Amino acid sequence: MQLDVDDDEDEDERLFLTELLSTSCLCQVLVVVLSLCEALWGAPAPRPKPTDFRSEFDSVVHMSRNLLSDAKNLFNHFKNRYPAEGEHKLDTLPVLTMTAVELANIQVSVGLTRLSSDLQCYQRHFEWLRRAAPLLLRPMEHDITLVHTRLERLLKRLEHLMTKLSLSRPNPTLPTLPAHGTHWTAVQAGHAIAHSFHLYLDWASRVLVLIRNKL
Repeated sequence: MQLDVDDDEDEDERLFLTELLSTSCLCQVLVVVLSLCEALWGAPAPRPKPTDFRSEFDSVVHMSRNLLSDAKNLFNHFKNRYPAEGEHKLDTLPVLTMTAVELANIQVSVGLTRLSSDLQCYQRHFEWLRRAAPLLLRPMEHDITLVHTRLERLLKRLEHLMTKLSLSRPNPTLPTLPAHGTHWTAVQAGHAIAHSFHLYLDWASRVLVLIRNKL
């Protein structure tokens, strides 16, 4: 009988030690988990990588250069189809008044706002010219429509870029253009718009590259 009692006591002691070891291991695991949590909570949040807008600029520059090529073709077609000597001007078109020093020091916000305002003005002129084309300039209708459509795409891409840069889209006061007159007045206006636009786009493409390099 004494042997049985001793065996029972040994078994109870083993069970007690096993439970004690299990509890100790569990406590150690909990301590490790809590330590990891504290380390994670105390660690600084990873900094987001700065956005690189240069690829966006590259797309806008590419579109402006393609549009420049289209504008040159439009101007040359105008000269060939409707030869008109002399310089033709419209007071409602944008005027390039920026000096070389101002151009070199141009800021991102100022440059993009200026480009957007001027391109909206040209968009208004091409809308006017496009409406005149079926009646007065039918042979030029395709070229005028092509330039007008691609100008609208460039403006949308430029506005998208300005939104990403947290720049507001300007709402300039656009010119009021006269009702369509004679064939000759439409030809004169077409010469003025096409010539001014292709010179402006050459300037704008250079400005966009300068602005891109400032990022």
